[in-house]
Amino acid sequence: MLSFLIIPFILYWISPDPLLITVLSTVLIILLVVYNIFILLRANKNLGVDNQAYLEILKLIQHEGQTKELSKDVIQDKHLMLNHIKEMQENLQKQVLRSERYRKRLRLILDGLQLGIVLIDKDYKITYFNKKMETFFNIKEKDVGQSIDQLDLPLTLIAIVHEAVSQGPIRNDIDFKNKLYDIQVSPFLKTESNETQVLIVVDDVTLERSTEQMKKDFFSYASHELKSPITSIKGFAELVLYDMVTKDDAKKALTSIVNQSNTMTTLVEDMLMLSRLENYKESRQIEVNLKEILKNVLSTLTPIIEQKNIIISHNMNMIHMVCDPMDMFKLFKNIIENSIKYSKDHSKVTIKLHQVNQSTIFVVKDEGFGIPSIHQPRIFERFYRVDEYRNEGGTGLGLAIVKHIVMKYDGVIQLESKVDKGTIVEVSIPIQKKNQV
Repeated sequence: MLSFLIIPFILYWISPDPLLITVLSTVLIILLVVYNIFILLRANKNLGVDNQAYLEILKLIQHEGQTKELSKDVIQDKHLMLNHIKEMQENLQKQVLRSERYRKRLRLILDGLQLGIVLIDKDYKITYFNKKMETFFNIKEKDVGQSIDQLDLPLTLIAIVHEAVSQGPIRNDIDFKNKLYDIQVSPFLKTESNETQVLIVVDDVTLERSTEQMKKDFFSYASHELKSPITSIKGFAELVLYDMVTKDDAKKALTSIVNQSNTMTTLVEDMLMLSRLENYKESRQIEVNLKEILKNVLSTLTPIIEQKNIIISHNMNMIHMVCDPMDMFKLFKNIIENSIKYSKDHSKVTIKLHQVNQSTIFVVKDEGFGIPSIHQPRIFERFYRVDEYRNEGGTGLGLAIVKHIVMKYDGVIQLESKVDKGTIVEVSIPIQKKNQV
């Protein structure tokens, strides 16, 4: 545009007429003003478009939850705007990834629970379950979306769920495949859509209930076993006290009192032994010679062996092991004593103690009465005794103590018995050395 200003000087040089120069200059100035006005109008029009774009973009950003103010200069810079959009996308991806991590953590926690968890909708269709439910009731991924009425689930469980939906939360025990499960069913409302959901929590309480029953039986049997000798002692003592027996009978009564007292003492000792075995911290562990312990056991049992004229055949190897000497003494004694007690006079009892690889193998075989198959699964329970052999005496805790000792040392016990053929008891215990303790 500055080139227009040179024209008056050129005309003045060609013709120095002042009027002509003035007219031409005025025309040129008018043209210059018109051109500038045209440029300004065009600029304002473009600015209005930019302002409208700015407002639309700002409205979109605010609609997406962003409150950051953007200047017109930023909007005009396309690169900055693209960077901002890219930043928004990255933040959204981070939120999605964070939500996914939370979901995976929650899934990991629920799968790690010892409780089974199932969530079903108003149509009784499974919407979620954790891995424990697959262990309990064999629920698979393909079962998601299926109605519990169509699955191979316990009928009692299905009935409990239907009852809970109509009546409210329910808690009950059910039996399924030799297992006992504690079932808790809790219906609740989903606030977003007011849709009824049902939460099912399952716990395997087989061991817990069994332990509770075992404790009840223990106290019941212990009371019964203690009551009999106490009653006997009291009766004989009263006879002697009130001179109701002759001198010879008094001696027999006193002998019975001593015997019953010994029975009570043995029972209490066995009960304390069981209590000690359940608390491993009280056990002292030293390296012992198992052969020497077994010899001491046989020496202790000599009176009953000679009384029944039992033939003892033994094969004992020298084995060193880190353990509590009392544990091994009780283990050997209880098994051998049982074999002698339930064997016929003049029969044979075979004892073997040897090492196989890194395990101690202790085997006792007798030619006794044998144990009926119906009793064999329970023979290691506390106070359990076969009715036919109750007259042989004992506390009923011997084999229970044996089982706890074997469990304490991570061993295995096996029993094989046939009526009138005899019994074989085999115990295998890993050998522990000093550097392993």
